[in-house]
Amino acid sequence: MNSWDTEVQRVSADSALGTYTDSSKDHSSDVTDDRKCVQMQSFNGSNAETVDRFELLIEAVAEYAIFMLDPDGIVVSWNAGAERIKGYTADEIVGRHFAAFYTAEDLLARKPDHELAAAREHGNYRDEGLRVRKDGSTFWANVVITVIMDGGGHVQGYAKVTRDDTERRAASELTRKLELLRERDRIALGLHDSVTRKIFSASLRLQGAAAWAGDPTAIARIDDAIRDLEDTLKEIRSVVSDLYIERDT
Repeated sequence: MNSWDTEVQRVSADSALGTYTDSSKDHSSDVTDDRKCVQMQSFNGSNAETVDRFELLIEAVAEYAIFMLDPDGIVVSWNAGAERIKGYTADEIVGRHFAAFYTAEDLLARKPDHELAAAREHGNYRDEGLRVRKDGSTFWANVVITVIMDGGGHVQGYAKVTRDDTERRAASELTRKLELLRERDRIALGLHDSVTRKIFSASLRLQGAAAWAGDPTAIARIDDAIRDLEDTLKEIRSVVSDLYIERDT
C-alpha cells in the first residue's frame, strides 16, 4: 500500500468526526535524516542546476509555498512560505505525501493523483480550490504544479507553488456583491421613475374623464380606478424604499 492510499484510508476513517487529522504521520516517522538526504540526492541527480535555481527562487519569494515532490508525490523540500501558509515545519512534512493538503472530498475523488497525471501530460497543472492546513482549517489556494523531466524524458519529480488567495477571493466576492447592489438600485430607480410617471398620467386622465362624465355609475368606476392606481403607486414606492433599507443594513 502506497502513502497516497494511506491518506485515503485515513480520511475514510476520520471524515465522520468532521476533522482532518493526518494519520500518515507514521510514514514520516520512518523517514530518517539519512533517508531524506538520499531522497534529495536521488531527486537532484542530473537536475542539480535546476534545483539550484529553484532554491534561489524559494529564497526570493517568501509569500508563496514553494516545494518539491518526488515522482510519487512525496514532499522532499519545504520553504518558509510553505510553513507559513500550510502550518507544517519541514521536519513535520518532508517524507510525507502531498495528499495531506487536500480535503476529504478531494482525497476520496483521488484529486492529488489526477493533478500529477495532468502535470505529466501537459507539463504543468493549474488549479484553484480549498486546501487544508496542519490545524485542519482550510484556505483558498491558487496552485501550479510543474513536472520536472531529465534529458531522457523521465519524470524526476514536481515543483509545486501555492499562493493563499483567501483574502483576494473575499475581496473579489465583496466587489461582486457591491456590483449586484448597484445594478439592483439602477433597476429599482428605473422601474420607480417609469411606472410612477405612467400611473400618475393615467390618474390625471381618469380625473379629467370623471369631470366630464355625466353618468354617476361611470364616475364611481372612474373614482375606483383612480384609487387603485394611487394604491399601486404607494406599493411601488414602498418596495423601492425597502430595497434601499435592505441595502444599508
